[in-house]
Amino acid sequence: MNNSAISERLMSLYGGCGYTRYRVNKFEEYELYSRNREFLPSKQILTFTDTDGRLMALKPDVTLSIVRNSRDGEDARLFYSESVFRTDRGRGVFAEVPQIGLEYIGRADPYRVSEVLTLAGMSLDLISEENVLDVSHPGILSLTAARLGLDFAGRSALTGYFGSKSAGGALSLCGDRESEELVKALLGMSSDPDKALPLLGSLSDGAEWDAVVYELRRAVTAVPDRDLRIDLSVVNDADYYNGVVFRGYVKGSPSAVLSGGQYDNLMKKNGKNNSAAGFAVYLDRIDAADEGDAPALDLLILYDDMTDPAAVCRRLREAASAGLRVSAERELPDGQEYSAICDMRKKHG
Repeated sequence: MNNSAISERLMSLYGGCGYTRYRVNKFEEYELYSRNREFLPSKQILTFTDTDGRLMALKPDVTLSIVRNSRDGEDARLFYSESVFRTDRGRGVFAEVPQIGLEYIGRADPYRVSEVLTLAGMSLDLISEENVLDVSHPGILSLTAARLGLDFAGRSALTGYFGSKSAGGALSLCGDRESEELVKALLGMSSDPDKALPLLGSLSDGAEWDAVVYELRRAVTAVPDRDLRIDLSVVNDADYYNGVVFRGYVKGSPSAVLSGGQYDNLMKKNGKNNSAAGFAVYLDRIDAADEGDAPALDLLILYDDMTDPAAVCRRLREAASAGLRVSAERELPDGQEYSAICDMRKKHG
């Protein structure tokens, strides 16, 4: 399925579930992104000076624009299909990246968080039948860092080590045997929710830990019967995210094609009192997963040097006007699927 078809299906899903399309300008004041730089996947921001002297930025993120324009006390369920401007992962230069996403902003509502997670899973199903959703909670590592007696730098280091799955690095932060046992248990934890959640519960040291595990359990049980894993390497910044966080993967793409979570802390950082949760689908990464797979054709036209070009064009136009996916080729292309063939090549005696 191509990029356009995926976007249409995702927008139809979100619109059908009560979400309204949100449109944003291509640029915002630079200050918005500068103040929230750590929230951005790419820390580089493309800027320019407006005619009135303000420093502006081509938007590297849509969520921040939605947050900025939200109103306290009002519930909003929104989705968007926009381009953001970020450095290309492969070449290191700025690129226009297509993105589609969904946001809930409003009152603290456990159901809405579960709904967002449910729609994230349904989005993955629309992209590919072979997918997995990894779920975590930043509170687990934040509370672990507190139990280890780590300062801000130590907490950041612990988060980074879990994110990169560096057992040696995480264990190097432990100062005693009890800390080592805690970290080893978390590192060796099964990704199966039926095993991971009871283990996390057994590691409790009080009400705060219990509350985090409860939030994680509540979110996971809201999306049954799907390929879901508990994975503490999903480490969205706790300064911005306060609840469940998640990433979605599909077969063929080495990177997450979907990422999101509950970000009440981002709202507070920007002077807002609402709760919020959402996710983004990275369409460029889906393209990478599908690279090399030509979309199936309804009709394949074959021609050669003796075929009348006007006749080929006429057949192509007729098929396209009828809404068919059609292509004219000199020979059968490798790996191309098609439902019907129109062979207009001249026969040589």
